[in-house]
Amino acid sequence: MPLPPWTIELIRRGISDVARKASEPETLEKLKTQATEILQDLPETAARGLDAVMRKAEMGKESVQRWTRKQTAIAIPMINASGVLKHPEGTGVPLSQTVIEAGYDLLRGDCLGGAGPNVKLAKKIERLLPVDGDYSIAIAGSFPAALTAFSQLVQERPLVIHRSHAVRLPGGVPLPEAFGTLLPVIQEVGSIGDVDPSDYDSFDSFCDIVADVGKDELKLLDFASRDAMQAVVLPVATVGQAIDVAIPSAESCLTQGADFVLMPGDGICGGPSCGLLIGRRSALEAITGSPAWPSLVASESVQAMMVVALETAAASADQIPVRALLDTSVENLSSRADRMTTRLAASEDVRDCQVTMDNAKLIDGGRWEVSSRQLRLRHNQLSAHDWAEKLASDVPAVIVGLEGDQVVVDLRWVDTASDNQLAKTLGGVEETVKDA
Repeated sequence: MPLPPWTIELIRRGISDVARKASEPETLEKLKTQATEILQDLPETAARGLDAVMRKAEMGKESVQRWTRKQTAIAIPMINASGVLKHPEGTGVPLSQTVIEAGYDLLRGDCLGGAGPNVKLAKKIERLLPVDGDYSIAIAGSFPAALTAFSQLVQERPLVIHRSHAVRLPGGVPLPEAFGTLLPVIQEVGSIGDVDPSDYDSFDSFCDIVADVGKDELKLLDFASRDAMQAVVLPVATVGQAIDVAIPSAESCLTQGADFVLMPGDGICGGPSCGLLIGRRSALEAITGSPAWPSLVASESVQAMMVVALETAAASADQIPVRALLDTSVENLSSRADRMTTRLAASEDVRDCQVTMDNAKLIDGGRWEVSSRQLRLRHNQLSAHDWAEKLASDVPAVIVGLEGDQVVVDLRWVDTASDNQLAKTLGGVEETVKDA
């Protein structure tokens, strides 16, 4: 059915009216303004949507990471903010990548084993010892294993300890008992008080055992021409040149007249958990030739890691992570403490936070201390004890100190790269660009 003439006329007039209005400057300006506003809103709307997507993705990523970390049944990362390097829970300081790779090569199982590698490892380590004595070194699987291995020397001569030196090691074990894992081998002489060489007169030949556990500086006895040896137990020490005059080294003890040094390979040595026996070659050969040694010796991978750690420390000590932490400046610690305080002060969980300047320690109760900075915190809901337990059970585990109703967070043994994670675990707000 065709359109009536009057309908066609109305349509023509409407189109003409629209065309006329569209050609007017005012209408054109309105259209341009509206189009500009729409174009401006598009990026902002898209950006808001993208931000929301990214926030949800980040939250999801953190949730997945938190879940996967909690499923780590064997190795739980640790941040040592206790202020004590040799903490019972561990040091919290990683080994250098070079040291790890040395052990990895042998752990893969496709490398030559047996006597060949062990001889090469022994020769490498002996080059790090004083050249003016016939010294050798043996590596046990742990520090207690090294003490147990040394007790085999009793087959060559009596092992003696003065009662004034019957101190407790950092782990709490009395020194005489530390050697008696297999059987009681230590004989005690003298009385508590001054030590005199005459206290040993009942022995024709013997090996005297002393320890430096950080209470008082160690002093060796002068036995003159007697057939006497001296073994020094050092819970904290380096093999070569001492880091500080207050920290002993195996080299300095041997130079002063010691015949043996027993020390851990981890800690400030920068190696894996193991025990080092350093001393007179003939006596060490008797120890490593005993029936007990095969069950006490460290694996080839641990020996290789220890060798690389000692070589690295001798060449460039700052390549050992624990040495780098030891050398961190107080200014660095202060600025990090201030930034962390800013983040924690804005947290709803933290009631108050203050920075203090107490010393950090190498072992608990020892004289070896180093300047540090701490955060002393109170939680709004939790007691200090409950908060510390909660932090220790988190992933990563954060080990802190306790003092009264405060949690003490020491930064000396915390790597800078862990600051953000530490602040987040403590409940701190996100760091701004200005703070960073």
